[in-house]
Amino acid sequence: MLDPTDAIHEACDFLVPESPYELARWVEVNESLHAADHWNRWPSYLVAFASNGCGDYFAYNLLHTPPRIVYLDPDYTVTENLEAADRLEYISFDEWYESRISRQRNKT
Repeated sequence: MLDPTDAIHEACDFLVPESPYELARWVEVNESLHAADHWNRWPSYLVAFASNGCGDYFAYNLLHTPPRIVYLDPDYTVTENLEAADRLEYISFDEWYESRISRQRNKT
């Protein structure tokens, strides 16, 4: 997260602690997604950490140990995303990371 030279920052919009852009800040994004007045309020066990930049998020699902990574499509509610038979989910951060880096390599 803190290493700006890490290839992951080219593969997705990784949320960071400090940014001039509010939608890139880890704390502000998660506070918004978990807010009581959010139209599609997230449960506390989901923590966003990255995006493709289109209102979607990759999130830690803290109900699992280690936390799984789940993709939340902005076209569906949280419940619809989590209950979808074809949901995109990774068993670990490392699996998600390798998948994103591999996709980035294949683009070039």
